[in-house]
Amino acid sequence: MGTEAEPTRSKIRTWVTPSRVGWLGTAAVVLLLALPIYVRGPGDHEMAICGNALATDLDFWAGPSDGNYWEIAYRSCNSKRIDRIGKAVGVLSITVLTVTLLAARGRRDGTADDSRT
Repeated sequence: MGTEAEPTRSKIRTWVTPSRVGWLGTAAVVLLLALPIYVRGPGDHEMAICGNALATDLDFWAGPSDGNYWEIAYRSCNSKRIDRIGKAVGVLSITVLTVTLLAARGRRDGTADDSRT
């Protein structure tokens, strides 16, 4: 007539749920896309903002004060934007894969995070 206690789950397995991993991945993607991108123009010793991964702002380089460096800044900024978008796509794909594996593990163990009820 003894009752069996459920096996205790580790703290890491308790904390790592599909919804938390999804939120963390979403936050990382938003930060990657929204944080400003800094590039250095020719002859500059400081980095200047050229926008973010979603929008470009090259007004700083358009003036003819020391020469028109717009084309060089455009290439440099676009390469960093493409790199940032690639990182965001990578984080998104890893997040989707991890959430899928965690959800499958939860269903297999019988501890699915059922938020429909």
